[in-house]
Amino acid sequence: MLPRTYLTEQDIRKRQIDTLKIFNDNVTEINENSEYKVEFEAGGRNFSLNVVLNPEFPNERPNIFINPVIPHPWLLENSNQVMGAPGLMNYTPHSDLGRVVQAIIREFQRSVPIMSHEDKSTDTSPQSSYSSQSLMFPELSELTVEELQEIMENPDLQDKLLETNPQLLELDLETEELMTSIELIAQENIMKQQVLDDLKTDVLDRISTIVQMKMSFEELNRKHQKLSEMYDPHRIRDCLKDGACKADEDAEVIAEQFLLGNIPVETFIAKFAEKRALGQARRAREERLAHQLAQLDKATT
Repeated sequence: MLPRTYLTEQDIRKRQIDTLKIFNDNVTEINENSEYKVEFEAGGRNFSLNVVLNPEFPNERPNIFINPVIPHPWLLENSNQVMGAPGLMNYTPHSDLGRVVQAIIREFQRSVPIMSHEDKSTDTSPQSSYSSQSLMFPELSELTVEELQEIMENPDLQDKLLETNPQLLELDLETEELMTSIELIAQENIMKQQVLDDLKTDVLDRISTIVQMKMSFEELNRKHQKLSEMYDPHRIRDCLKDGACKADEDAEVIAEQFLLGNIPVETFIAKFAEKRALGQARRAREERLAHQLAQLDKATT
């Protein structure tokens, strides 16, 4: 099996930052790995997004601020912080930071009206306020009251308006990408589950083999200890010594039986000689083994 490569939190964070630079132009690093500035143009004006990555990123979504401030429903009230972008609201560690920022820039580029030199002065008219409230559906500002009333009364026109709204289309696209990402993650998890099950089975098999080997080792070790005790040189020497004494005792018993007249001469001679020879042979072996053991002890000390 090929070794698996596991990405650290730092690796994932770096990849997210790389996507920011890949999908967007004019990216400037303000603070390494934590703050970036993305400049863009919309409606003939220069804007910038400040992307701030907290220490928990990518497990927590980034904080994004626009400069200068413009009226837009995606912005937090009385703030320049972008909050309502679908990609930002649905942000997960598997989202692409670069694509999220790219979608926000495209939205501002679509929403900000093209302004002439004269229009760049501050406009405080009621129409300006109305326009800021119509950014989600800018085409409504061009309709008459009668047309607006018709849309309110006609569900088909409402559906058509929703189906052609760029922001909703963008939201649908991001939702579809998110669902695709979730499906891929689910498939990967299923594949990993199979690998995990195989590894678990392999580990259990190995544990079973180890248990069997341990039991076999303990049995062989017991046999080894028994044989070691049985064939220990010192024990053999003691057995030879005891055997020699036993043969001498048997010879004396045979001699007493002969003197008492309980056995004939021929039987006495044969048995007595046999026991004496056996005792002498065992004593000679015991003395020879004792001498060898003494030399061995002397060599090891």
